[in-house]
Amino acid sequence: MARGENGLIIVAGAPTAVTNSVIAGLVEEGGKGEVLSELYGATAGVAGLLTGKILDLGAQKRKVIDGLRRTPGSVLSGAHRVLDVEECAAFIDVLREKEIGTLFVVGGVAAVGIANFFVAAAQNASYELSVLVIAASGDNEVDAGDHNVGYGSLARFAASVIRDAGRAAASGEEPILVVELGGKNNGFAAAASVLARDISNPAPHAILVPEAAVDLENLIDELRRATQKYGYAVVVTGEGAKSTDGAALDGDALAPILKERLGLDVRVDKPGSLSRVAQWAIARADSEEAYAIGEQALRLAGDGMTGFVITSGRDASSGERGDRGYRSIVVTTQLDGVSVEARTLKAEHLGAGGTQVSEEFTDWARPLVGGALPEYISLA
Repeated sequence: MARGENGLIIVAGAPTAVTNSVIAGLVEEGGKGEVLSELYGATAGVAGLLTGKILDLGAQKRKVIDGLRRTPGSVLSGAHRVLDVEECAAFIDVLREKEIGTLFVVGGVAAVGIANFFVAAAQNASYELSVLVIAASGDNEVDAGDHNVGYGSLARFAASVIRDAGRAAASGEEPILVVELGGKNNGFAAAASVLARDISNPAPHAILVPEAAVDLENLIDELRRATQKYGYAVVVTGEGAKSTDGAALDGDALAPILKERLGLDVRVDKPGSLSRVAQWAIARADSEEAYAIGEQALRLAGDGMTGFVITSGRDASSGERGDRGYRSIVVTTQLDGVSVEARTLKAEHLGAGGTQVSEEFTDWARPLVGGALPEYISLA
């Protein structure tokens, strides 16, 4: 049969601060009518397709679509579950009924897995379907391109919150503050907290990530020196952080160790899912990249592309344009070459002893947060 004239957007997994910007880019470009006849959205995740939970996005008012670029999270649910091969025929029947010829899957590694499912299902049913993944992950987990949209805003959140955390610890009665910034599978969230540092803000004093086993004695010494010099210390950790002997060093595990070894009061803060969808932390560069990737994905579908992951790269030839010469470009990677395991920090981004990240990481991450953080003042 001929490829259907309509498109469908599915969001898979946790939303980001700019997932709606991706959706807005897709809808705006789709509304030109040059590629698709109709563009639908799955309102209850991929599983909701089987119960007909699909919305006509083209029927939305212009002001609604414009407002998506300022709205964090996702107006389309990212709820998902493991899909059974026995359900393939049922999913294809839904696509056939709606004449869906193009599928856009937006999200992290869950989106990669779901895209693989639909590629196989369509092939088995001899159903012509173009499948494109748009990598949107606050944890930067899809290992394609330079980074995933959504990460720049989470990085801005991390840097801003840790700068504030330093002020709280310096001003309060609990001089040791442990902040857990997610990161069960990788350390991109925790690592971004390094961007909080400047001449007036020394925090965080230690950064723990799953990719580097932590020398506990080194960590204790670093925090002891920090408290002696500044009167407080802030340590950022991820859910998956561990010591060299394999012991967990997430927030709840680390706090009692520090209290016992340093003899000081310790507080644990966990921003949790708020780190991914904080509207105030939306990085302008991140939002613009997300919208542009949505637009470009629609155009690529019009060119007949299928089986690709679309994400952000950086133009090495951009000269002095942007922060430190940074300029974003759209990158495509073949779907079958993208892992369903989370991307991890590179070895050159890690510091010695498992308690810091490198200057190379700082230089890589800084342009993604969309400009300088507000300036804070300390007494001379």
